[in-house]
Amino acid sequence: MNRIIVIAFISLLSGCSHYQFTTNVDKQNFDTYFKPSQVTIYDKNELLDLDYTVLGAVEGSSCQEETKDVPADIKEARTKARINAANMHANGVIFQSCLNFEADQSCVTNIICYGRAIKVTLPND
Repeated sequence: MNRIIVIAFISLLSGCSHYQFTTNVDKQNFDTYFKPSQVTIYDKNELLDLDYTVLGAVEGSSCQEETKDVPADIKEARTKARINAANMHANGVIFQSCLNFEADQSCVTNIICYGRAIKVTLPND
């Protein structure tokens, strides 16, 4: 009886041996996934006592391309702006505004957030 169970189990495993597994976990996706966490969102008032340098303007957008897609989301737009700030080697961002745009040929709904990428010099602990 045990022999039949073992043979059945081996047959089951060998039947799955042609199954291909794909993943999006490669170095580029892995690095991009964690980039937003490297960039802190600051309010202008928080920067009064900090030493920082403005590195440049950043933006991020969220576009709903078709009506069946998920609507544009401000969180996604801000996350993309943080990724762009991280690409500039910033560790902070100050958002100026997020705007909702009317539907056009490319997006049913569209949100774009604008901000400034900054490099904050943090005091030594």
